[in-house]
Amino acid sequence: MQNRANKDLFDLISALAGNSDFTTQEISQLLALANRRFSQAYNTTPYWVRYLTVGEERTISNSVVPFTQTSKTDIGEFLRINREQPLLKNSTIDFEFFVESDGAHVINLTASDATSVFVTYRKPLTLLTTLDNNGTGGETEVPNEYFLFMTHATYADFLRMDGQHSKAGFEEEIANQFLAEALDNPQQVYNNNTVGQRFKTYVSQQSR
Repeated sequence: MQNRANKDLFDLISALAGNSDFTTQEISQLLALANRRFSQAYNTTPYWVRYLTVGEERTISNSVVPFTQTSKTDIGEFLRINREQPLLKNSTIDFEFFVESDGAHVINLTASDATSVFVTYRKPLTLLTTLDNNGTGGETEVPNEYFLFMTHATYADFLRMDGQHSKAGFEEEIANQFLAEALDNPQQVYNNNTVGQRFKTYVSQQSR
């Protein structure tokens, strides 16, 4: 998956604003606005390619699947928990669960169930810690599929803060177009329509 440098985000916002000499307070505001739009893009669908892991085997102890396990990626959001590897067979038991601070509590396990389950989850979102304007680069890069949306949406928010609501509305429309294009990426469409839909089908079949 491709990323864009933190500085690229700042540079394009600066170009749109026609200003590269933001105050420290304005840069802090832009960072907060950019992270707001970062979160918005991330939450548009649970099936973003870069954040989705389908059917990863995880250890379960006392009916709990923890967020963190050794040598595994941390879980940001539990989407499904299955008895067997999902999508490889016509059906697999989809466990019911609820989530607390220590992880996902599986509520319909039986004595015959194994000590591991297969978890479909979203990886956690890592927000920007700086909006770099000095060429050194930031620790967190911007996903390429979010980049143009975040740039124009952040700029739209900045315009609103400045009372330029008409221009902000125009930039918001551009931002939404870029987000829609990212969602129309063939790989993304496959995830949304195939992964998401097949999980829904499994749940529907099991409820009959």
